Amino acid sequence: MDFEVAHEFDASAEEVADALLDEGFQDSLHDLGSLEVRELLSQQERKDGTVLRRTRCVLGVQVTGAAQKFLGDQRPAWIEEAVWEPEAMRWSWTILPEVAKDLLDARGTISIEDDGEAAIRTVAGTVKVKVPLYGSKVEAWIVHGIEAAYEDEADRLAEWLEQ
Repeated sequence: MDFEVAHEFDASAEEVADALLDEGFQDSLHDLGSLEVRELLSQQERKDGTVLRRTRCVLGVQVTGAAQKFLGDQRPAWIEEAVWEPEAMRWSWTILPEVAKDLLDARGTISIEDDGEAAIRTVAGTVKVKVPLYGSKVEAWIVHGIEAAYEDEADRLAEWLEQ
């Protein structure tokens, strides 16, 4: 299932990029959306100028029904690996599930563009759940959660940029 969400910020694209790269801002997102855990594991600038960030997330909801058959009693948890490409003003991200690793493929991009006096951050991605019959329902649930988390993050980012 493909998705795309965009948010406008009263700042330049460079200011938005700097805020997203700020480890203090990343640490402030520890209770984002329905996440029980959101922990910045590492953020390293590489020799080619890109930045590799690893963030661990645990969903803070009790999984029931068909999803519980595949996850057991464990909460959905994953590592997000994201690479910042400063020349393109774009993050490329991939989800590495810690639970039911072979059942989920999620990846996408976060791009930042100037639009006159504002910056537009666009999050686009695809989520594929490899579970017969229930896969599309679970994909919709995951996409809804991703979109809600980025809405919450956008509100916090706007506040951060006002400081």
